[in-house]
Amino acid sequence: MSFRPVRKIEGIGTVYSGDNVIDIAEYDLEIYEEDPDSHEHHAGNYKAGGTKIEGTVQGTLPVRQDLRLLTEEGYSVNFFLRDSLGTVVVSGPMVDGDGKPVR
Repeated sequence: MSFRPVRKIEGIGTVYSGDNVIDIAEYDLEIYEEDPDSHEHHAGNYKAGGTKIEGTVQGTLPVRQDLRLLTEEGYSVNFFLRDSLGTVVVSGPMVDGDGKPVR
């Protein structure tokens, strides 16, 4: 599958574990959507509206623990850190304050 960049957001946000605030952290995230014009589409792997989020969240945060980031823009995303460098693995869509997916 081929993805194209849609939006980049960066700033300082609040990181939660459940309802508990863990830290205030810097984030640098890029949102990608599946490119419908890509020649790589095949019936078995194309999913209209597919998105992915990549980037980092830097703070005093536990690695491989379910966390949630609330961004300056008011977006929320569930993630965990893959490594001590702050690389995120997103476990759901980024949503706005009304729970609608962000693109």
